[in-house]
Amino acid sequence: ILSVQAYFEQSGIPVHIDRKEAEEAVQKVREWIGHYEWAESPFKGYDHTVTLHKMPGGAFPSSFEQAQKAEFLHLMPAILKLMSLYNRIVKYFDVTPGSQITWVTCSGIVNRYAKERGDAGVKHIIELMTKFVEEKTLDFDAMDKDEQEELLMLFRNAPGDFKNLLLGNYGKLPVGWPAEWVYRSTFGEEWEEKTKERRELSPLDSMPGDDLEKIRRELSESLGREPNEEEFILYLMHPKDAVEYIEFREKYGEAPLVLPTDVWREGLKKSGDRVDFELWRKPYTIELLSIGAENDGIIHVVMKVNNKTRVYPVETPRAKKIEIRMAKGHNEIGAPINGNIWRIGNHERGSIKAGDIVHKGEEIANLEAMKMENAIIAPFDAQIAEVCVKLNDTVHEGQLLFVIEKA
Repeated sequence: ILSVQAYFEQSGIPVHIDRKEAEEAVQKVREWIGHYEWAESPFKGYDHTVTLHKMPGGAFPSSFEQAQKAEFLHLMPAILKLMSLYNRIVKYFDVTPGSQITWVTCSGIVNRYAKERGDAGVKHIIELMTKFVEEKTLDFDAMDKDEQEELLMLFRNAPGDFKNLLLGNYGKLPVGWPAEWVYRSTFGEEWEEKTKERRELSPLDSMPGDDLEKIRRELSESLGREPNEEEFILYLMHPKDAVEYIEFREKYGEAPLVLPTDVWREGLKKSGDRVDFELWRKPYTIELLSIGAENDGIIHVVMKVNNKTRVYPVETPRAKKIEIRMAKGHNEIGAPINGNIWRIGNHERGSIKAGDIVHKGEEIANLEAMKMENAIIAPFDAQIAEVCVKLNDTVHEGQLLFVIEKA
């Protein structure tokens, strides 16, 4: 605003503004921006290759953030290149949920090659797909036999949403279905049967109405209490995020709204540090007095709250450490990837518990990773012997989810 004022006045146009107040406001905004630098996208600047990989603006920074958190940011150039090739194989508009399906599918492929064969594997898959798409112009029969076999395994570990896309569960693709080899690659020996299940009409036309009372009960079970109307509506729109948000508000209350951003994120760091704020028009002061030594995984923090001294026991990460059980036996079901458990059971039957009977091919849980669903399927008819995770747990690849026994 200061530059605009100067430009107008130099052009002979009077500007009615309090310069001193404006300068103070600009400085305050600079401070706010500094507080949120941690939330900015790792990718900065313009990128004309967006016309090729077609990742929309909203998905772009979140994808880079996910890559940074999962420690594969260095693979982003290869992922974007693969996306630009993928878009010529499976054609649809890259908007929700399409953009996320593209991202998760392609990042999963690149990460798999990186995990199995390192940088050489990443280079290999890009060269293979470039040859297939650009040199052979998508002619599957023109590829060598070993290359065909590799293409037929390309989508074998694709997420459930990619499979739903191919089956028309999100509607008919606007420019036609992918080639036969894509279905063979995705569904293996079941590809012909799956292709027959493909929907040509919009699933919205045949979708039954939701059982709102059943959904309300699900939310009540997750929260351990009856939700209010606002919480229920939020859950209908965003089932996973709503539960996390409600639990966050229950745990922290209005603290994030009244504490300065830097204090909320970083805390009071040394003895004598203090923060002043208002809550419900009442002034409050919190001062850090001392931080004790660790004893059996507990640290005692002494603080002065409105001139009253209080001692808070704080568990250290060592005290909270819990052993992660990994799936090993044939009757143990592990997580296929890192993610969050957002459903135990399935949409049709609801939640499942130890003692329940499940059938081969039935969804027994759903793992969310990078905003995509990944169904956990029962490998055979079985009885649930143990459910080893809770709703909204964060799990690691291979972590034990269920112990089952043949029915």
